[in-house]
Amino acid sequence: MGLAALVMTACEKKEKNEPDTPTQDTIPASFPKKHLIEEFTGQDCGYCPQGMTNIHSFIGNESNWVLVLHHYGYQKDNFSVAGSKTITSALGVQGAPNMSIDRKVTKYAQYSSLVFSPYGPLSYVDKSQFETETYASVNIENSYNASTRELYIKVSGALCKEDYPDLKLTVLVKESGMIDYQADYYGSWQGWTEFRHTNAVRAFATDAKGDPITVNADRRYEEIFSIDIKENWVPENCMVVAILSEDFKPVVQVEEAPVISGTKGGADIMFGGITAVPVPDYFPEPGSSVGPFDFTGHKAETFPETYGYYEHLAESGVTMWTVVAQNSSATTTINNIACYPYMQLYLYTPYTGETVIPNGIYPLNTTYQAGTAEAGVRDEEQHSIYGSMLYFVYPVQGGLNWLIRWLIADGELVITDQGWTLTGHARNGSEINLEGTTPIQVSGPMSTPRKQLKHEEK
Repeated sequence: MGLAALVMTACEKKEKNEPDTPTQDTIPASFPKKHLIEEFTGQDCGYCPQGMTNIHSFIGNESNWVLVLHHYGYQKDNFSVAGSKTITSALGVQGAPNMSIDRKVTKYAQYSSLVFSPYGPLSYVDKSQFETETYASVNIENSYNASTRELYIKVSGALCKEDYPDLKLTVLVKESGMIDYQADYYGSWQGWTEFRHTNAVRAFATDAKGDPITVNADRRYEEIFSIDIKENWVPENCMVVAILSEDFKPVVQVEEAPVISGTKGGADIMFGGITAVPVPDYFPEPGSSVGPFDFTGHKAETFPETYGYYEHLAESGVTMWTVVAQNSSATTTINNIACYPYMQLYLYTPYTGETVIPNGIYPLNTTYQAGTAEAGVRDEEQHSIYGSMLYFVYPVQGGLNWLIRWLIADGELVITDQGWTLTGHARNGSEINLEGTTPIQVSGPMSTPRKQLKHEEK
């Protein structure tokens, strides 16, 4: 009787301390599914912070999402690792910001794609398309030696079925809280000299595309890895991520766990700018003798390439048009860089639901009202500039980069069926006399709502 009681007590204790990896007899019919979001980003990607903001809004407070940032979607930077380049190439990523969910084709709006951009709001991604259950579990146990900075990782799990494809396991370490530069075309037009980066891949403990796992007869697996935590990493801000996939894609299950037990592994650190990059000295000051097109002796009189986008702001009673004009054949060399003139202008018309810019005469000013084009504004306090501008730009991977730019301070925009003209002054007083030799072709609605400008806030 005493022996029976002892056996029962031992079984009860084992049940209370049952590990996450179940025995074959207790393997459930399915496991709750966690989802992997991989964002492809870069420090020189000015649209990436807005993409990350949209991803965080999409995830919200839900705990079934694991976020990993590969700093190889745009170009190599201070956080790039070779394994991220391998994944970027394997998924066919071209540019940034881009993202993939579980390395599967995702439906968004009327489109479907393995990789898509988070630059627009992710409200058009229906979460009901993602499975809530899966056939495998992933559990992580970390053991960190602070004196040697060596990390031992045990990844284990179980499968709910005996018939399954070849499974591969990818194990990586990510870190949050690093302070470094970041370009940003929304939070600060100049970018940030100090920016909190989060969820960046630091190293892989396996092949980036995964190592094969051995599943035992009881449908369980266990793999052991080790990796060194480098001196410039903060272990308390690091997480181990384990990705179980069917031959790299799709992802079957994913899990993350802090390197040091009892810490949050950087999960409580939010990305964001700290110190804005100052407005550069070569931005022409008021009263300077440098004009928009006499910096190098080049004068761009015509802009044959003109297009626009619209955004209906019905609650404000206006339609906002973004007009872009360029002359890519009128190249000139500035600081040994071949570039060409480019203009961006914001125009407001009364909201009628139209999708073609109405002909008319639109004065430029710094107010937000229908019937005007917006003049550029420089915010000295925030070290930022926004509004209508003239640039010299040069091609870079994934888009254009500006080299020299001037704010349009005042003037008049005239739009006709044949084209447009813009006359006025830059912020430094230099005269502007530009002509668009083709009509403004409206490409469609903007893919993301424009961030409300400071002088527009009520």
